[in-house]
Amino acid sequence: MVKTLCCLIVLLAFSVLMTLNSSSRVIEAQTNGETIAIIDTGNVGSTLGKIWAANGHTIIYVSRAPQSERVQQLVSDIGNGATATTQAEAAAQGNIILIPIPPTAIPEVMSALGDLSGKLIIDPTNWWTFENDWATAPRDPRDSLAEQVQALAPNAVVVKAFNTMNFAVMVDPTISDGPVTAPIAGDNAAAKARVAALVEDVGLEPLDVGPLAAAEYLEEMLRLAIGFREINPGMAFDYHLRLRPN
Repeated sequence: MVKTLCCLIVLLAFSVLMTLNSSSRVIEAQTNGETIAIIDTGNVGSTLGKIWAANGHTIIYVSRAPQSERVQQLVSDIGNGATATTQAEAAAQGNIILIPIPPTAIPEVMSALGDLSGKLIIDPTNWWTFENDWATAPRDPRDSLAEQVQALAPNAVVVKAFNTMNFAVMVDPTISDGPVTAPIAGDNAAAKARVAALVEDVGLEPLDVGPLAAAEYLEEMLRLAIGFREINPGMAFDYHLRLRPN
């Protein structure tokens, strides 16, 4: 009887261990093999797409003219199975959607993407205007663009990331001569972990700064950097946020 009980305990422990290992493999496969729809072919979208494709992710570019020579050349240059298609088709295929788009286009684009239930949306958007050579918010800064995106896609999960730096730092983080932080804000811990893995692919340091409500501060961080560049021609700075005991 005792021998039988011991065998059952061993088998149960082995089963739990195998389940945990299996879960780890699923998580690893998800973060290392994402299918990412990029709703733009500009500097940020093309830069991140190239890096992520080289790191084993599947990239789908969104364009109103996916067969155009320029878009097809981008897809060819990136390689690694990258494709281009229309908005709704890309959103249906991608489990992550990156929206590096002009903020004024957010309502139109979110509508065109169709059903976004269960999707993870990465919002790197920024918005500023100049007042006396200083970058300010065109509207109440507490009404962040990320929260606007979430309101337009209530059944998706929105994470704010990649908005606090120039795309040139994404191309080559070493131009900052030191570590660069990519702050992340969102309400879903698992989604933020997936975005953090994509941040690391780019050679940046992810830092979870809190819920999506913190996106207003991340958008202000970019306005601060833009304002600094405006009054200091030829100069710029990047953020490196260091953790310490409190």
